[in-house]
Amino acid sequence: MELFPYLRYRDELTEHVRCPVHGFIRYSQKERQIIDDPYFQRLRNIRQLALCYYVYPGAVHSRFEHSLGVMEMATRAFNVLASKSGEILERELKQIPELQTDTLRNALQAVRLLALLHDVGHPAFSHAAEGALPGGKKHEEVSKYVIDVILREKLDAMFFPGVSDLLIRILSNSPDVIFLRQFVVGELDMDRTDYLLRDSLHCGVEYGKFDFQRLLESLAVLVHPDTGRLQIGIERGGEHTFEALILARYQMNTQVYYHKVRRIYDHYLLEYMKLWATEKYRDFDDVLRFDDLKVLSEMMADAATNSPRAEIAKRILGRNHHKVVYHTGDSADALQLRKAKRILQSLGEQFSGIDFWLDDDAKGSIHKLMARGQQEESKVEDFFIVEKSGAITLITEDSAILEKIPREFRVVRIYADADSEVIDEIERVAHALRQER
Repeated sequence: MELFPYLRYRDELTEHVRCPVHGFIRYSQKERQIIDDPYFQRLRNIRQLALCYYVYPGAVHSRFEHSLGVMEMATRAFNVLASKSGEILERELKQIPELQTDTLRNALQAVRLLALLHDVGHPAFSHAAEGALPGGKKHEEVSKYVIDVILREKLDAMFFPGVSDLLIRILSNSPDVIFLRQFVVGELDMDRTDYLLRDSLHCGVEYGKFDFQRLLESLAVLVHPDTGRLQIGIERGGEHTFEALILARYQMNTQVYYHKVRRIYDHYLLEYMKLWATEKYRDFDDVLRFDDLKVLSEMMADAATNSPRAEIAKRILGRNHHKVVYHTGDSADALQLRKAKRILQSLGEQFSGIDFWLDDDAKGSIHKLMARGQQEESKVEDFFIVEKSGAITLITEDSAILEKIPREFRVVRIYADADSEVIDEIERVAHALRQER
């Protein structure tokens, strides 16, 4: 089947920009008006990985280029699925009220806009400072605010009626649009696919690389046997690239996202932003007024004062950080956490006057796949291999590799603020304490 939703749409993609990951990324003049909007342009000055460039100097890429990349990847994924299962997609997606006319074309447009705008609500320093958002909200809520309040009129007028409501429902995880959400949020989503490749490139590491072109070509549509809803799966033969994606996620978490130096600067950033936000973040409009550059400017001003934020600001700007004196492996459990707390207490008693910090929150999800022996069904997702016959198999029933990759990552570390000689002595004591039962 021809790629009719794309072929009828591609003539409008008259604009293009170069991307170090995907080559050329194309977009329409209408989409350019969204890209040129000040609220989207703000993402140019929000680093994808906050202060990770203190560890990996090349990691200065932004949420702006990532969002363009997700749009490109989501488009490719949609076109692959439409070429294989266009009639099924049209029949099922037509049930969504906003997609009853020109179904596939509008569905593709919605996916492109979803990918483009999914991160538009990120605060300065991205995830590292998300804990400072007003009311304990997440960046997804700010993204919905931008679509609903700021861009609604422009989106509905330029694209198709109701597209803003559709995007908000997708971001809100409404059951009737789960299939469209999977292009950006899921076990095989294009958000994850882009940031693993992009972060790996800019950090200068190999951990996040995998055969994404083979992965895209292996995508398939299926109907979930329990929910009866459309779902993205993978054809037999493509499962190894999916395994590589999950392994890349595991390695990037252990080597980049939770690197020991990045973690301490994330800690400083959050502590600084919590103090700073009490005066600056009254509502979402305030959040959207700031980016990394504006906050760094205020941080520089704070460093020259006697404000409560001054000491943290000086640490960040002067790259004067606590050092790791104790750490667990990458799969720390409750017993290891308890032991780390005992060691911290002993270190505090032996080295009075030294400032210690226990990082017990360096953890993340690697995947949410159902595995053998798992008793709880909550917070898991089914992902299927699709056979040529149309039969489906849970990928975790077929993959010994995925069965072995941990579903979650966690490392516990103790940091100390001292000169190098004292740090060496604390490390020796901590190592000895570790050997004790």
